[in-house]
Formats: sequence, structure tokens, C-alpha cells
Amino acid sequence: MARGKVYLVGAGPGDPELMTLKARRLLEQADVVLFDRLLDPRMMDGVRGEKIDVGKNAGRHKLSQEGINQLLIEKAGAGLMVVRLKGGDPYLFGRGGEEALALREKGIPFEIVPGVTSSIAAPALAGIPVTHRGVASSLTIVTGHEEPGKEAPLDWKAMAGLGGTLVVLMGVSRLKQNAAALIAAGKPADTPAAMVEKGGWKDQRMISATLGSIAEKAKASKIESPAILVVGEVVRLAEKLGKKRIAILRPAHQQKESAALAEEYGFSPIAAPAIALAEKPLPEDLMKRISSVECVAFTSANGVNIALKIPGISSALAGKMIVAIGPRTRQALVERGLEAEVPEEYSSSGLERMLRGKCQSILFLRSAQGSRYLSQGLKEAGLFVDDIPLYDTVPSGDPRLEELIMMIRSVDIFAFTSSSTARYLVERAQALDRKEELFEALAAGTVAAIGLPTSQELDRLGIRVDVMPEKFTFEAMLALLKEKTRQK
Repeated sequence: MARGKVYLVGAGPGDPELMTLKARRLLEQADVVLFDRLLDPRMMDGVRGEKIDVGKNAGRHKLSQEGINQLLIEKAGAGLMVVRLKGGDPYLFGRGGEEALALREKGIPFEIVPGVTSSIAAPALAGIPVTHRGVASSLTIVTGHEEPGKEAPLDWKAMAGLGGTLVVLMGVSRLKQNAAALIAAGKPADTPAAMVEKGGWKDQRMISATLGSIAEKAKASKIESPAILVVGEVVRLAEKLGKKRIAILRPAHQQKESAALAEEYGFSPIAAPAIALAEKPLPEDLMKRISSVECVAFTSANGVNIALKIPGISSALAGKMIVAIGPRTRQALVERGLEAEVPEEYSSSGLERMLRGKCQSILFLRSAQGSRYLSQGLKEAGLFVDDIPLYDTVPSGDPRLEELIMMIRSVDIFAFTSSSTARYLVERAQALDRKEELFEALAAGTVAAIGLPTSQELDRLGIRVDVMPEKFTFEAMLALLKEKTRQK
């Protein structure tokens, strides 16, 4: 039988889209794939051959290196096309060289397919270029977890004397010892340092400190493997080049537009719908109640879209003064051929000033959970006020919310657009037994709220609000967050 062939393939740092085209093609053609622990399961999409997990974890090996070598030899010896899929690059601390030598010794054909190494990709994705003109013109990459009994241990004194950037891979368990060794060897304790956890994964995150304090901060932040240490002045560049990750909790139908807007403002959006909309049965006297008032107010674009589906509603609104709370609500009305006025201030006093001398009666078409603080203030000002709830906000049941909660420590900013987004996020976290982790992440991150009712609900839940724009719009929130980020 003709001998098969082994491909030692680098999978890159984590994101399946960062795999090479050749790696993807070989995976789809392979008869057998031997894969590592630290790989995104999506990399296996399209694989038709046998899949064998040979992953290694600290102290827990599913198969020894010798066992992996033998398995490669056996599968290829049976005439099969074998892909050995390894995180990062096969020849950078991936023991690819050992596998290649074992194959060569047995006369098994093999080929190396390089991969994007996390030592460069993970810092880059976190906003750290490992070299930068005028800052660092060299890069040193070492392993922070050496094999016991190694004949030539790392020369920390030599590394401490080098300029440029130092990247330490696989060093989470020995971070405190490695940092101390560098300092003892002469590296200044105030040298900028960062830990990049799960580079290239959805839940990537980064913490930065100094070499002297990075171990303590990593412990407090519960940094886990896989993570890399970056030491050098280039770490400071992350303040300008790194993107803050913002959790967007709006309903699913608003996610695409919101994410695009967040990217325009320089943020990295995480779609995590916390709520969905459930339309309510409308009162039989809806048209009569509209005809009995001088003014009709919409508090959201969602309300506009639901109301304007009702037959005859456009005709009923003819001749009425129409008020839109927020520019997005007004835009939704304009798209339906209806002009609306927007108060300068989204408060009962601002609305009362706009309506003064124009109307004495108003009907709100809104969410059932929407705050009545606008209508209450108008009643106190002597106006006749009617309210009709058009829809309920309910828990979304969206798996993306659960995914967010499970990777909650990687979130920098939480964007709460309504009180229900806050309430249902906390409820879902509690159901998953992750409430403590959620509140830790909220305390460590930045919390933004649109509107006073949302801010009040967050306060009731025990969550500090850091940012609340004067205008109650998502874009105004993003603009204020960008300004705050620049000031830091």
C-alpha cells in the first residue's frame, strides 16, 4: 500500500478566519485530523475525515508526544492523508519539529503549513504592535513554561538587557516568578507590561500594568491560560490603537445598525440581545382615543413601526401634532411620510415647554414597560394625558446573551438602552449562576445608560452608572463614551 502524507498545519491564534486558505483546503480533504486543545471548534467545520483530539493541558495529556508521533506514523503508513492541526505556528513552541523528525526517521512524507503565531497576532488584536518605529525595533519570543531538567534554561539576565519587545508564551502559571526574574536581572519594574488572554477568540481580553505589578493584576483579574505576556514600551500604544469591546443589549432587529454605528465610533461591538418585543392587543377604542386628543407622542422607533401597521392609523394622525422622543423615532416617522417635532430636552419639562400654547391633550403610544415620567410631568402641568401600550419587552431567549455572560470578563463597556435590558441581563446571569461574575465585570468596566429610567433601574439593581448622555440616543451614548475614552 502506498504511504500517505502528513501535513503539519498551523491554525493561527484562535479566530477561524485567521487560518490560511491552504489550511482550510487541507482540512476539508483530510482522511484524519489530529487537533490540539486550544482550537476553536468552528475550525472543524467542513471536516469529513476522522477527528482525533490529542490536546494537552498542564499536567493532563490525552496522549503523550511520543504517542502523537506514533499515531501520525500509523495513520500515514496506512496510506491516509493526515492533518496535524496545531494552534499558532507548528514550529514556534508547537513541537512541530519533533513530529517532523519522527516522520522523517520513518520515511513518511510530510509538509509544513505555517500559521499566524499568537506571539504577534494576539498583541496586534489587542492594539499592541510588537515593533514600532522609534519605540521598538526588535522582538524576542520565549516560552514561560520550560520543560523540567532542560539543559539550557532561559537566560533572564540576557533578556533583561535586550531592548525592544519581549513576548512570553505559555507563562500564566509562572507569571509571578518570570516577572520577578526579569526585574532581578535588571529590567526596570516600571516597564509597561500586558497580558493578552485568548488572543483571536471571541472572549479575548487584555490587562495592562507594569512589570512589577502585572502578576498581581493578572491574579485579581483572573487571567487564565492561554495568555501571553508582552513587556516593553509598545504596550502603551494600546491606549490609542486598542478597541474597547462594547456589549449591545438591544433587540435582535436593532443589532446590525447598532454594531455598524459602534464600529464607526471606534468600538468593537458584541451583539447580545437581552430583550425582544411582543406586540400587545390594541384597545377597540384606539381610533376614538386618537381623535379625542390634539397631540400624539411616540417614544421609540419600535412604537412607530408597530403603530403604523394598523390600518387607518395614518389617516387618524392627519391634522394632529406628532411628537417624537428622539431623532431615531422622528426618522422612523419621516420614513412613513409623517412629520414630527422633537423636544430639545427629553424630559417632561422639555416636552411641556414645546407643547405650551400648541395643545392641551396628548396620547402616548409606547412600550408597556416604558417609564411614565414624561406623562406624569405633563399631567402635573395641567395637560390631559392618555397612554396606550403597544408592545411588551420580554426576555430575548437569544443564545448570544448567554454567550456574552459566559465570557463576561472580556467586556469593557456595557450599553444599556432601556431598564428592561438591565433587568433581563441580571436575571439571565443569575439563572446561569454567573451573577457574581457579571457584577465583577460591571464594576471593572464602564456602564452606559440611555435615559433616567434606565439609570434608576441600574441603581436599583446595585449597578454604578458611569455614562449617561444628555440626549437619549444610542449615538449620543457612543459619542460620550468615545470622549470619555480619549480623556483617560
